[in-house]
Amino acid sequence: MICEILLPKPIEKTFYYKTLKFLEPGIVVKVEFKNKKITGVVIKTHKEIIYKKPLKSIDSILCLTPLPNEILKSSEFVANYTCNFKSLILKLFLTGFERNTTIRLEKDLSNKPNKLKLSNEQRNAIKALKKLGNEFKVTLLFGVTGSGKTRVFMNLVKDKLLNGFQSLILVPEIILTKEWVKEIEEDFNISPTIYHSSINKKKREEICKAVFNNEINFIIGTRSALTLPFTNLGIIIIDEEHDNSYKQNSQLILNFRDFAIVRAKNSNCNIILSSATPSIETFFNVKIKKFEIVKLKNRVNKNILPAIKVLDSRKEKGIISKTLQKEIKNNISNKLQTLIFLNKRGYASFVICKKCGNTKTCDNCSSSLTLHEFAEKKKSYLLCHYCNHKEYFEDSCKICNSKNCFVFPGYGVEKIYEEVSNLFPDAKISLLSSDKVKNKVLSNEIKDIMENKVEIIIGTQIISKGHNFPFLKTVGILNIDSILNDFDFRSSEKAYQQITQVAGRAGRKDLHGEVFIQTYQPNHPVIKSSINSDYEGFVNYELIERKKSFLPPFSSFISIIINSTNEDKAKNYGLNLRNIVKEKFPNIVLFGPSPSIIFKQNRVFRYRILIKLKKNSKSNLIFKSFLTKITSPNGVKIYVDVDPINFT
Repeated sequence: MICEILLPKPIEKTFYYKTLKFLEPGIVVKVEFKNKKITGVVIKTHKEIIYKKPLKSIDSILCLTPLPNEILKSSEFVANYTCNFKSLILKLFLTGFERNTTIRLEKDLSNKPNKLKLSNEQRNAIKALKKLGNEFKVTLLFGVTGSGKTRVFMNLVKDKLLNGFQSLILVPEIILTKEWVKEIEEDFNISPTIYHSSINKKKREEICKAVFNNEINFIIGTRSALTLPFTNLGIIIIDEEHDNSYKQNSQLILNFRDFAIVRAKNSNCNIILSSATPSIETFFNVKIKKFEIVKLKNRVNKNILPAIKVLDSRKEKGIISKTLQKEIKNNISNKLQTLIFLNKRGYASFVICKKCGNTKTCDNCSSSLTLHEFAEKKKSYLLCHYCNHKEYFEDSCKICNSKNCFVFPGYGVEKIYEEVSNLFPDAKISLLSSDKVKNKVLSNEIKDIMENKVEIIIGTQIISKGHNFPFLKTVGILNIDSILNDFDFRSSEKAYQQITQVAGRAGRKDLHGEVFIQTYQPNHPVIKSSINSDYEGFVNYELIERKKSFLPPFSSFISIIINSTNEDKAKNYGLNLRNIVKEKFPNIVLFGPSPSIIFKQNRVFRYRILIKLKKNSKSNLIFKSFLTKITSPNGVKIYVDVDPINFT
């Protein structure tokens, strides 16, 4: 007998190997390929097949139980939709099949009642979700910040676990997994298993094998947890479903939120998308009745949403306005906390010579270097946020030979820390940014904030998601204008989401929280909608604007990114590809090839072709099939990004 085997290679074909017995589709095997032993998946077994060349035998069978048909179907669908190779999608599921492993099983699931009392609104939401049944359905759990969405869907998860099903909760950030586990263990008497890419390889393999053997039933993790080989899924939860962290923008470009919906469909199980600020695509799917919706309009314990006030930066001067300074001072006196939010890492976005105008740029990328640690002069350095190139900062210009000549426009959180430290020298201040703290340190910092050992918190988006700070009264949002005026057609959506998520950290306990937005555009529609906490009104306005311009969700975008270390090769192939596309698909709307926003990244030149398609058109399938067959010349790589959310 001969097996057709899919190998984890970027090629659209199967390979043939001899076998002594019939192997079911989905069996994971090890074979020799180009003098190396690699893992593959059986697609089909033939009793007889005519093959001219002599065939090698399968080296070993890694698991007698085949991968579920759901995984094979989901991988094929996602590969076709995203113009990827099915073999590379399947490869994501093979983590735990390299060796025999054992794992400490989860603690027994307790059947004790939940410790937390639920509000009437939460109980009604649980009833509404249970009424939707156990079969595949996508439901948006749309609740304001602090409305207790976790308690609602955890009741459903516990139900599934007690009935013998597996459950998966995805969160956008690694740091949130530990907080979730602690809360769930305390409130629901359940001990979930954590899974994310920072766990060591051996541990990941153990978890993978245990999930496959149905020995682990409850996983909380980041997007990589979706690639665990569940065999008995009962429910998937995507927390903060709008978050861009669910989109992988590396060589295998995938949106794991959408991948999760495909897995839920092929597993015939519920999937809940949870958010206070759902993506416009998700909200649109609710409006056209493709998704269900359950709402939580109120915060738990009858807490009210924080009042949002706008500070006009044309009138209130300074990085930290006088009004915000006064609030910080009052909070310190009353033993309450203030969060100052700015989504810019480092001290200054770039440095520029005041004598000749020279800026320090990255040798590898077409981007400015960001100044870090300027407060500690001996440690200050310049960092590229695209390739991580790092160099010591010298305050001297190589162009005009001037000394002590650099000025620092475009302030970041480290500059805010310096400013606040000068204004409040005796305050206990915590700076939370991915540059400053790693996960273990961040956990300790958050613990101190929870225990009210910190008076002023300064942070980037790392602090805006999912945290519950009981003593936080005031939030100050700085420089929201940089997002409002971004080149991205989603800039308004992203700005609204960021304002709402950060604002939602305030007033979580018995406090009447307040939020101050410093902006030069107080009359911007996003700012006005934020003041009224009217997300649905904002979405309806945004949908009207997007429909006028035929933008998603009324159309679909596909980006083709052309990369080469040789600029001419990238440009010429881009022009050639454009001509081929226009010849084969004369009615297609196509832009480019144009240099990407970050034209050079890590010594690679990048051109982009952007294609606009009608939504769900049959011609889309033909076009995507064409894209999978494109071959690029030596020295040129192409990547296809379906439904892009990043245009840099």
